[in-house]
Amino acid sequence: MGPSGLMPEFPELEWTLLPENQRLVSRHIQECNWLQGLEGGFDAYHIAFLHRGTGAVNQHVVPSFHETMRSDFGAIVGTGRETGEGDIRWGTALFIAPFQKVFASNPNGAHIWVPMDDENTMLYSVDFYPAGPADSALMKRSREYLHIHTENPPGTDHAIQNKGNDYLIDRAVQAGGQSYTGLKGLGVQDCAIQESMGPIADRSIEHLGVSDQGIIQLRQLLLEAIKDQEQGKTPPGLDPKSYRARSIRFHLPPGDSFEAAMRENLWSMLTSRAAE
Repeated sequence: MGPSGLMPEFPELEWTLLPENQRLVSRHIQECNWLQGLEGGFDAYHIAFLHRGTGAVNQHVVPSFHETMRSDFGAIVGTGRETGEGDIRWGTALFIAPFQKVFASNPNGAHIWVPMDDENTMLYSVDFYPAGPADSALMKRSREYLHIHTENPPGTDHAIQNKGNDYLIDRAVQAGGQSYTGLKGLGVQDCAIQESMGPIADRSIEHLGVSDQGIIQLRQLLLEAIKDQEQGKTPPGLDPKSYRARSIRFHLPPGDSFEAAMRENLWSMLTSRAAE
């Protein structure tokens, strides 16, 4: 991908530095192109309905504020929701160039989309627990495939719930309102949406809006990276420590700068972890 002299050291991604008992990693094949999977992971609105019951869109989970900012490692996508108590609750997702997302959840999570060919992508999913060994209750949720991991037949990289069997959709659960999709597991729900557009969606007929700011910024960043590569410019992210950032959630009064708060939090995180 470039001059061998510019090959950086391995990036200091938090989950890769933890002991095995503080992370859970799985993988499976998505039947769609790489960009389709990546962008689906950064869609701002899908959590408000895709991963919830049919009444969730009325429950203060829809983001009203959207911010994006560049970083040495890629980009930060922020979504904010009014809490009803006079402040805004912000959540962040980090785009770790060239193909990783780190997000704040319980447990912390990461996705890595690796292209296999034009119409297939290997998705690696990670739960990680920085504070210590995995909590048994959270681990149980993951091992029962209710979180971001899919259940695969032993020795394969294809999920049991897949496009060929309609992801084993449960229409009774869907009709009862417990689940918008009727599909078991967040990972399966994501894949069903990303794959159902076909392996290569026709982007020429889409209409991006305010809620798609993160997607727009990611596309601009990727296009700039391609042009920079063609022109022989030095790529970003050569310092392994620039990847030490952690996705976070925080509250701000209305009108306070998301970018200023994020830079302060990022600086504190990078500094404290560099001292470890």
